Amino acid sequence: MIGKSILTLIPEHLHSDEKTIIENVRAGRRIEHFETVRVTKDGSLIDVSLTVSPIKDEEGRVIGASKILRDISGRKRIEQSLLQSEKIAATGRMAATIAHEINNPLEAVVNLLYLLRAKITDDEGLRLLETAEEELGRVSHIAKQTLGFYRENAAATLASLSEIAEHALTIYEPRCVGAKIAVRKSLLSSTKLLVRRGEMMQVISNLIANSIYAMPSGGSLSVSVCDAANAPEGVVVTVEDDGVGIAPKDLPKVFDAFFTTKATVGTGIGLFVAKQFVEGHGGRISIESNTGSEKHGTIVRVFLPLQTAYL
Repeated sequence: MIGKSILTLIPEHLHSDEKTIIENVRAGRRIEHFETVRVTKDGSLIDVSLTVSPIKDEEGRVIGASKILRDISGRKRIEQSLLQSEKIAATGRMAATIAHEINNPLEAVVNLLYLLRAKITDDEGLRLLETAEEELGRVSHIAKQTLGFYRENAAATLASLSEIAEHALTIYEPRCVGAKIAVRKSLLSSTKLLVRRGEMMQVISNLIANSIYAMPSGGSLSVSVCDAANAPEGVVVTVEDDGVGIAPKDLPKVFDAFFTTKATVGTGIGLFVAKQFVEGHGGRISIESNTGSEKHGTIVRVFLPLQTAYL
């Protein structure tokens, strides 16, 4: 560092902080326990606590500064973990309240659809009505499944992920048409796994909805389901889009509870819950993304083993 600017240690977006620090030192003021971020030798960022004291000559003139920097990244991680735990606990209580409050109106709508069934005679109308009833049932589950505090009561059953993905695409097709999104599907796997169907429907639906949001000006959405090419045996669901992508700094946090890049419309629990459901089946979920001008978009892969956790 000898002969180099102190700005070498400061992230570019925080360079303005140094001007404030120097102004305080010149005025003879000491800065104590100023929490900020600094750059390490290998280029990574750490949380630090900074104390800066003016150095004065015999006549009281400021001739330099003494800086003490303490690494507080460990403490910050603990604080963040505690805050996360508190948020999750509070959300669990909130989820129970929401489930209770929406149950009555949901039951009323279900009953109305049941009465409507007798008045619909054509096959297409009955099919749409059945889909509406299934989605209402899923809404009820989603309220209870918030953050994974509620597990689906229905027993795991043999189901094809290709069929579940087909159903999810049918529901989101009107939104894709309206958003000028071309949908490509390759549902090649006929393998049936022992899964909780509602949970897998929620996982695939969330991934599709995220892709639609990432393509506000239209684009291409690809959904594929195939048998795993390599060991271990299982099925792979891939949802790919050519949307805006996820910034590299955000990518490691996408599965964290309450983290969202959707500004006011995101809750930050969709991918968190999806990860809980996938791992609860003994599977895994991964994500890749690019934000470049030439190559941009996101790929999410879900792997479920042939021998799921429910066997």
